[in-house]
Amino acid sequence: MNLTRRQCIKAGAQLSAASMLPWSLWADQPQVPHINIQARETTASWLAAPTPIWAYNQPKLTLQQGVMQTVRVTNLLPEPTTIHWHGVRVDNAMDGVSGLTQAPIEPGTSFDYHIMSPDAGTFWFHSHHNTIEQLARGLYGALVVTGNNEPRFERDWPLLMDDWSLSRNGRIDPAFANPHNQSHAGRMGNFLTINHQAGPWRSEANAGERVRLRLINTATNRILQLHAAFPGALWLAKDGQPLAIPEPVPEVIILGPGERWDIGWIARDAGQLLEVSGDEPLLVAQVDLNPSDGTEVPAFPDAMALPANPMPHLPAGVSQRVPVTLEGGAMGRLQSAQYQGEPHTFRELARNGQFWAISGQTGMPETPLFRARQGESVELLLDNRTAFPHTVHWHGHHVWANGRWHDSLTLLRGQQKAVRLIAGNPGKWLIHCHMIDHQATGMITWFEVV
Repeated sequence: MNLTRRQCIKAGAQLSAASMLPWSLWADQPQVPHINIQARETTASWLAAPTPIWAYNQPKLTLQQGVMQTVRVTNLLPEPTTIHWHGVRVDNAMDGVSGLTQAPIEPGTSFDYHIMSPDAGTFWFHSHHNTIEQLARGLYGALVVTGNNEPRFERDWPLLMDDWSLSRNGRIDPAFANPHNQSHAGRMGNFLTINHQAGPWRSEANAGERVRLRLINTATNRILQLHAAFPGALWLAKDGQPLAIPEPVPEVIILGPGERWDIGWIARDAGQLLEVSGDEPLLVAQVDLNPSDGTEVPAFPDAMALPANPMPHLPAGVSQRVPVTLEGGAMGRLQSAQYQGEPHTFRELARNGQFWAISGQTGMPETPLFRARQGESVELLLDNRTAFPHTVHWHGHHVWANGRWHDSLTLLRGQQKAVRLIAGNPGKWLIHCHMIDHQATGMITWFEVV
């Protein structure tokens, strides 16, 4: 598996009936205080001079599984914005997609999101308006949903990994829409941050403590290749959904934009997280071990297995099969595609800043890729016919593939894969490449649950 990257600067059961009910039937949830989020301009102290960025005043939110929460978002930016709750099976009106599920939040105004996650796990939130710029400027945060029966971890650390494209003066490169980047692998950064801080990230654990690392790739386009040098570590969950049985962590974790991995580890030795796609490994995170304090080492590995979420039962058959063909880009074979209701040659598409297509359609179409009834089982036939990898993301849903659930799934060049989707909450839901350059230049569509 050989994915190229530019070396970063070394600076620093069955779905419960309730989880598929229409939104109005959640009205009797217990009331909890509002969470107030501000999207605002700020600066980061990474280099000698401050770097202007955009960020949320709360870069991490913690919600409780099954409990309704109102999140009031106030826009203090000079342009409209929204928040998308990536991986959370929310009501469609709360999904945060500008122009599809809501009008954008204008500067100086607020919007109340009513969020209830039926699942415990690791998620994240980010802007879904002018995403190619707003995500690259830093509008994202960690979203942890806690469950009542989860095992106790003495250390629980979300790690939001990002690469920033910085100019020599330490400012974000303003060339967000570069046709060469967009028709290839996308804009790549040259500066690593973890949780909006200059990498590498460092912390400590006591001998025998259980450690949960929540790995979140928030980069706009970069696929991370990670080596988790934590002896005895186990893979606990993918995209917020627990594995039925924890698995040993593979030698290299392929983590596309938007994907998350939960890793459990009992601290017996120091550990490191390395990015290994470059010529030399790049240190991302390090956990040092404090001397033993006599704490008894817990049972291993069952002490860290996560309880299952109320995911849908997969029936034996499917009601429809839908081709999802990824096409276009440099060195691709796309001859033509529909764009704004008319056929266009690839040359014409490129002149309009469109380089990618899904099943012969470039950009957001007027009609959905497919329609499905709530609870219906749909097989999606993914086929990457481009010269580049893509991370496909489903809004409001997970798909079943490789024996586990995913809301984001990376397909390598030429790879094909059949996945299963169970239609959940009614509404219009996006499917798109989470390489944001690809999304912005054509690789985006939608489906409807009725």
